Amino acid sequence: MTWQHWTISAWLAALLLRPIWAGDEKTKTQDKAPNPHVDSGLCTFCHAAPAGGRETLHADGNVSLLCRSCHDGRHAPRAVHPADVVPSAVPAARIPAGFPLEQGKLACLSCHDVVPGCRSGERTPAQNRVGLRGGPVSDPLQFCFHCHAREDYRPFNPHDQLENGRPRTETCAWCHTGVPDVNAPSPRSPSFALRAKSAGVCRNCHTVAPDHPVRAHLQATPSAEMTWYMSACEMQPKMRLPLAQLVKYARTTKRAPRMIPLDEAGRITCYSCHNPHERGLLPDSNPRSVGAEPKQATNHRVRSREGKLCPTCHQK
Repeated sequence: MTWQHWTISAWLAALLLRPIWAGDEKTKTQDKAPNPHVDSGLCTFCHAAPAGGRETLHADGNVSLLCRSCHDGRHAPRAVHPADVVPSAVPAARIPAGFPLEQGKLACLSCHDVVPGCRSGERTPAQNRVGLRGGPVSDPLQFCFHCHAREDYRPFNPHDQLENGRPRTETCAWCHTGVPDVNAPSPRSPSFALRAKSAGVCRNCHTVAPDHPVRAHLQATPSAEMTWYMSACEMQPKMRLPLAQLVKYARTTKRAPRMIPLDEAGRITCYSCHNPHERGLLPDSNPRSVGAEPKQATNHRVRSREGKLCPTCHQK
């Protein structure tokens, strides 16, 4: 499976977790904002004149730019498919005749038909609030297969990293620019050769829920005293010395925590608290192996020897 197939596979799988197909993904802003796609009296959201045609569109007639002025993830759901791109030959050959391109490029109107919401007295049907062309679909992915071949895009789990006890090196490329040596000592450089900085790789598939218990920790920079305490906590099981003595040692040597990795800017990120690796990929001697779980995690892959994360960084 190619890199492009992995990317689109994960994107297609992510769609299953997003309720935008029914038009019910909302933020507090969206709850209060009127929806011009279901009300024929809101033409001026997109047009300079109430009864204007395409020539009166805002954004100088750039439909995709106009759509993104609302569909930015704050005012309305963010678009899940790239726009203003030229489709490659294979998908292009599969695009139905009723899915128009804009100067040979995919645009928002290629997949969405907003005209029903513009006609006086008509409202977009509740079962297809996002105006997908071809009518409503019962399977969220069914719409994607108008252009994409179903057999080419199977669900992909980047945490499935072992096969018969051996690393699946092709899986490494989902997050890393190369294949890391799992037997090498923990790197001193915090970049880990990741394809994106900080939480960027994780956000390819995951979003942080509003009720996430430590949402406020993301991108926070721990104090120097906290990092020394973190180092002391991870050393204690092996050194069996009083914690206060280990904190003093970490402070003197300026030892950075190894079990709880920080990002390239020294901030807390997703992989600080969660171990993305499958159990058995990294040797037990590697502090980064703590918290690793099988393909199907049961404890959120929390980096803690006892399953409790907070005491690893916070003193009682």
